[in-house]
Amino acid sequence: MLLARALQRNPEMVQAAIELHQSGAIPAATYVVDLDAIAENAKLMAEESKKHGLLTWIMTKQNGRNPYITRVALAMGFDSTVSVEATEARTNYRYGLPIGHVGHLSNIPLREVPQIVAMEPDVMTTFTYENAKAINDAAAALGRVQDIYLRINKPGDEFFKGMVGGWTEDEAVEGIRPILDLPNVRITGLTSFVNITYQTPAATKAKPTDTYYTMLRAKAKLESELGLKDLRVNAPAFNNCATFKMLAEHGVTDVEPGIGLLGSSLAHAYEDLAEKPAQLYVSEVMHHWDGEAYTLGGGLTYIETSGVDHEYQIRCITGTSFDEAKDNFLPMIERGIIDYHGVCTDPDGKAKVGDTAIYALRAQFFVNRCYVAIVTGISTGEPKVEALCDPLGTVLDADFNPRPVDEVIEHTKRVAERYAGVAS
Repeated sequence: MLLARALQRNPEMVQAAIELHQSGAIPAATYVVDLDAIAENAKLMAEESKKHGLLTWIMTKQNGRNPYITRVALAMGFDSTVSVEATEARTNYRYGLPIGHVGHLSNIPLREVPQIVAMEPDVMTTFTYENAKAINDAAAALGRVQDIYLRINKPGDEFFKGMVGGWTEDEAVEGIRPILDLPNVRITGLTSFVNITYQTPAATKAKPTDTYYTMLRAKAKLESELGLKDLRVNAPAFNNCATFKMLAEHGVTDVEPGIGLLGSSLAHAYEDLAEKPAQLYVSEVMHHWDGEAYTLGGGLTYIETSGVDHEYQIRCITGTSFDEAKDNFLPMIERGIIDYHGVCTDPDGKAKVGDTAIYALRAQFFVNRCYVAIVTGISTGEPKVEALCDPLGTVLDADFNPRPVDEVIEHTKRVAERYAGVAS
């Protein structure tokens, strides 16, 4: 369904991706990012979130910590960045990007805390007293006070297995009380995940989860019993223009758009939302076997799913040109434990070896082993590969070696300034 949405709303991106692959400008196993669409989406998101008084941080994990995407989103009005783990913070810091919220889905390992605190993040999430103590000691050594958010949950609430932690609602007051004695950390907010239910794919019908209401009840307790004032409410997940108003009405102060910025969430597959499709996975037909076409993997390591009720058949289109490929759909049936190939049904042999294969996926670049091509000029019919990167945000030269950091910083700034100038 995301592929159909891309063909409908951004066919120029599909055409550019095929042409760039067929010409050799990008390798197979590459996510093509339409930076024009990213800028447009970011502007819409920034304007809508500010209309409702929300602080907007770009979630950088989905885009593979890519400095071009992040710099453009900031130029279009996002407030700062989210680094969900230490490795992500290091990449963002390397390229001179502001360090906003660090942690979020996991704590920073204790022995790595001093390095991250030295980056002077706006806020760090902590799940434990031990982690808060490490942040406090690192901040004290630097002569600063570090703001922290606390993670609150309740057993039985809606969450993803392996993405939960912190204090339960019942133990929050007494469990968090000792942190007040740490002089170099300041509790300024709460966070949790997931905050909007994934039981429906419709963003226009989205409602907060029980997990979210657990956090609100804990907020009231902490403010009344511990004297904490005006705690912020950080609510990542399902963040897009269609959900900002609802979130603000329920007391949210911070949002963290990620896959919504790419126009590639589950909601974007089912509804025609404000954000347009801004990325595609570009593969190549490698060989055939027993009536099946094998397309190159590397970008299929993780494909976000959402339960049987809302799943749909993943398909690709194949061909050497847009006209040839646009109606040549092949259903994907297998990608293996390691995605060496995306295997598609092709009993009639419609796909030829060397054809471009285009997928539109609910992907997260940073868990793949492919490339990311940042392309400008798609909206004006003049696509240009501004940069080729690895899936962890490292910008590469023509020989696939890392480009000098200073050079990348200056280039990302120039590219972002172009978009900001057009927007103004």
